[in-house]
Amino acid sequence: MTDVVAHFLVFSVVSVAALLAPLVHMVCVTVLLLIGFRGTLPVVGMAAVLAYGGMFTLCAARFREPPLERLALVRAPATAWLAVAFLAASVLLTSEIDNLVKAAFPPALELTAAGEAPETPPFWGLMLAVVQIAVFPLAYELFFRGILQPLAVARLGLGLGIVLSALMSGVASGLIFGGVWGVAPAFANSLVLAVLRQASRSLWPPIALHALTGVITMGALYQLFGIAGFDDTTAAHTPLVWLLGAGALTGVGFALLRVASRGESEPAAPPGA
Repeated sequence: MTDVVAHFLVFSVVSVAALLAPLVHMVCVTVLLLIGFRGTLPVVGMAAVLAYGGMFTLCAARFREPPLERLALVRAPATAWLAVAFLAASVLLTSEIDNLVKAAFPPALELTAAGEAPETPPFWGLMLAVVQIAVFPLAYELFFRGILQPLAVARLGLGLGIVLSALMSGVASGLIFGGVWGVAPAFANSLVLAVLRQASRSLWPPIALHALTGVITMGALYQLFGIAGFDDTTAAHTPLVWLLGAGALTGVGFALLRVASRGESEPAAPPGA
């Protein structure tokens, strides 16, 4: 009975913290707009720094061990870095999940990149690059994979802890960027990042993969790949051959993580424990 209560409390704490993060993020966006800041991307980026940076600072104040060690900002195995290159292919799979969700539950209104392009302000691409490749990878990974995931894994066990932290990260990210339609693909992406963090025993590979998927997303926005259902939005779905290839590459990435995870130590104690 005590274990059940403890698990419920941990579930509640992790859930509240993860769901509070996007709420604080949206509040920061609103405040910045009200006080005169302009430009969606700069405001969203600054709000992410304020929201996740603030919550991260509050949690980090309870660390009993060196911050770099506690956050797993340590050297990762070479196989983990190789896995990052293969796992980048998973972006095609998460994109197709997004396609399937929107096919099953069509959004009432969807703005496309092509429709927004003519009205984008100067330096829009540069601002997007900074937000997608630097701000969000650091903010999300430090908070969700650096703080919340070790807490969940230490208290709930490996499998449940990884799934729960990935679910909370997916909900937070999905609601910010895609509404309810964005939760499923964001959860899938977060699950890949969570497994990468756990297997590599380092936060650097998830940060790198998050940044790399940001680069790929930017390429898709400018239709650099010509892949149907991915950056070619005239098609509703990505062809099976592309999905099978992406699945194979992602599988190789997970196999490399299995090698990297050998000799993994016990989960670290949560902040303040």
